[in-house]
Amino acid sequence: MTNRWAVLAILCLARLSMGLHLQVVAAVSPFLIADLGLTYAEIGLLIGLFMLPGVFLALPGGLISRRVGDKASLLAALGLLSLGTGLLAISPGFGVAVVARLVAGAGGTLLTMQVAKIATDWFAGRELATAIGLLLGTFPLGVALAMATLGIVAAATNWHVAVASIAASAVLPLTLVALLYQDLPRPGSDVHAERPRLLAITPQELRLVLLAGGAFALVNAALVVFTSFTPVLLIERGRSEVQASLLASWASWVLIGGVVAVGYLLDRARHLGVWLVASALLTAAICLALPASEPAWLWIVLFGIVSAPVTVGSMALPGQVLRAESRGTGFGLFFTMNYLGFALLPPVAGYLLDITGDTATPIWFSAALYLGIVPCLLLFRQLQRRRTQPTPTTPPIAATASPTVSSPASDLRGESRDVLPAPDPGQNERRRTRGA
Repeated sequence: MTNRWAVLAILCLARLSMGLHLQVVAAVSPFLIADLGLTYAEIGLLIGLFMLPGVFLALPGGLISRRVGDKASLLAALGLLSLGTGLLAISPGFGVAVVARLVAGAGGTLLTMQVAKIATDWFAGRELATAIGLLLGTFPLGVALAMATLGIVAAATNWHVAVASIAASAVLPLTLVALLYQDLPRPGSDVHAERPRLLAITPQELRLVLLAGGAFALVNAALVVFTSFTPVLLIERGRSEVQASLLASWASWVLIGGVVAVGYLLDRARHLGVWLVASALLTAAICLALPASEPAWLWIVLFGIVSAPVTVGSMALPGQVLRAESRGTGFGLFFTMNYLGFALLPPVAGYLLDITGDTATPIWFSAALYLGIVPCLLLFRQLQRRRTQPTPTTPPIAATASPTVSSPASDLRGESRDVLPAPDPGQNERRRTRGA
């Protein structure tokens, strides 16, 4: 397969399936609480556990994918997703559910890293934000489908059947990857190009990608907390479980179209930092408004609209600063940060609800997370400004000389692309000759 848009379509389908797997616990949480006697803190923990394996697997996962190839990694990821959620469907209690979410989360870790890396490989420098927007749009689609349908299925049958249907959803993308997808040829014929270098990343890239990962972690955790705990708030206001889940899913439905349109616009916009910071601040304001006033549907819809720029822009940040040879390490670090925040923060929201008894508390916590994105973006912008004037004598960590590579997209300010100069081993010798 050589058509990059066809490749993107398969990646989008895989991301759709992951959205379903991620949100399955939140979608059937009232039934898990009633049947298994779980607390809200345990529900929050099960949501966050899906991301916990990424803390340990993201960086080595990037290196493993270079060794075995993107296709094999995608197949393994989809297989683990299906296995873990299938185990959740037959869980008799909290302990087995924990193991099930960890297995599914390991698959989710590999899948998230691979689709981001593959999309960057195929679209670097050519409509990358558009591709990222399309890719991100399918993830909330999966979240929305889970929230809109699984409660109905669980009410009509039971939660075991609802969860099992999600386990089966990975079969279609797994089949398409197995039959159609082919890895891109690896650049270069040097045998050393085949060896993954753990630290093949410059200090500047390292700092920037860690900031980007922190921002993306806060974006994802805030989004999941909002979509997972909004139904609890709506139920307290008198809506049924099905009505609350359907209304909460509106945020994801709106976000689906929003991230696609925003991705297209970000590829063509200037002063992107302003847009991303404004998006984070407005989203935080909406999170504060939802518990305080009606109509709830208005705040939920506005949430989906205004959160789109920071959602797309934060995931596109690594593609702006990483070279082709540092993407494996860079994306591993990026998603390590993301998974660390994602694993720790949703349980905090559930714990806050348990100790306060106030269903507004998790939504306020989501607002605080969105506010935390702002300093990450501002510091990223400041460091990116310095990067426009790199020092030629600063060598990459554990990297050999490589040709000059342009960054694949504009920086946060919308200015011209950076150029990373390759270290010149003969530079000092020429200087000494001239001095003589």
